[in-house]
Amino acid sequence: MKPICSAAIALALVLAPSAAVLGAKKQAASLPEPKLRFVGTEPYEANGFDFIRYKYEVTNRDKFRKELFAASPDLPACNENPNASRTWIDLYDGKGKKLYWFCALTGPDDLKDLWFAITGGASPPGEVYIEMTDRRTGAHIRSNFASTPK
Repeated sequence: MKPICSAAIALALVLAPSAAVLGAKKQAASLPEPKLRFVGTEPYEANGFDFIRYKYEVTNRDKFRKELFAASPDLPACNENPNASRTWIDLYDGKGKKLYWFCALTGPDDLKDLWFAITGGASPPGEVYIEMTDRRTGAHIRSNFASTPK
């Protein structure tokens, strides 16, 4: 009986990582991979400071279901917004530093208006990417790197 039990445990240990990898792939598969593209810059002033907004869009936004962006008051709030969207987006520089986040999206069309801002005269990162998280299912996906012209 011991050899059978030992074999079963050994098999479980071998298969467990595979199941975890398959689960992660399945989870990410519920969100399409976002295709990020730089679309331009926009100067603006806020509180007496000059900024440059670097604007991006997800070119395949039509692949994302509207319910991914539904208000979700049953999930944790975003700052003081109790009706934050189900899916949040974090925008990072190419080295992984978070530049900005979006937690009040209302639909896939909002994916054409992603941005971060820096003070006028500062250099932008050479590239950025986004990570999308479906807070209802835990699905998480990263975009391609999008170049930022200097």
